[in-house]
Amino acid sequence: MNATIKPTAPSRITANFEDIKARVGDMFQVQISTDKQEIRHSVKLLGYLAGKTIMITAPTVNNSVILLREGQNLTVRAFSGTAAYAFSCEIIKVCNSPLAYLHLSYPKITQKVPIRASARINFDLVGTSVNISNGENTNAIPIIITDISTTGAAIAASSPLGKKDDILRITFRANIHDIEVHPSLKCAIRSLTSSDEVVNPIKYGLQFLELQTQELLTLNSLVYQKILELK
Repeated sequence: MNATIKPTAPSRITANFEDIKARVGDMFQVQISTDKQEIRHSVKLLGYLAGKTIMITAPTVNNSVILLREGQNLTVRAFSGTAAYAFSCEIIKVCNSPLAYLHLSYPKITQKVPIRASARINFDLVGTSVNISNGENTNAIPIIITDISTTGAAIAASSPLGKKDDILRITFRANIHDIEVHPSLKCAIRSLTSSDEVVNPIKYGLQFLELQTQELLTLNSLVYQKILELK
C-alpha cells in the first residue's frame, strides 16, 4: 500500500527521548535493516532508565520471535501527542526470560517531526458507503478511501453516493499493529466532483460526525501508524 503525508510534513528537529513522554505499554516500531530490505515491526515499551537503556518486547512474525543479535543496529519510531519521533540505537542485551525482550542503547539524539492533528494520509482502502439520509437500510455502494484524517476523508466511487450535506455511513477494514479493525463512521458529504477516470470517477470530500471515543482512537492509531511507516 502506497501512502504519503499530505501536505508535506515539517522538517525534523532535534529532541530528547524523554520528550516522547512514553509510557509502559506504548507501541513503538522497530526497523531492521538487511542487505535486501528494511523491515518494520510493532513492539511494546516495557520501560527505560534515562541515559542507560530502553526495554522493548522482542519483535515477532506469526507469533515467533525474530532472532536478533547483540550489537545489531535498529531504528525505532514512536508517536506522542502531535509529533512523530525516530532514533537510532543498538541492541545491548537479548533476553528470553521471563519473556523475549531487548535492552536497547539509550539514544543521544532523537529526531522529532511535528504533525498537524488534521494531517491527511493517502491510503487505498476498500470500503462501502450507505446514504443514511435515505435510511439505514439503503443499499451499500463500494468505495475507495483515498485519504483519511481524524476529521474527515476523501473517497471515490463508481456510482453516486448522494448530494452535498447528505449523511453517509462508511465502513472499511484496516490493520493496526497487526490487529484487524472494522470502523463504521458517520460523515457528511462536504464536496463532490467528477473526473475522467474510468474506475471510480466520482470524488467526495467527507467530514466525520459524532465520533465516539473508540472511533477517534481507531482513526488516530490508523493515521499515526502510517505516519511512523513513512518516516
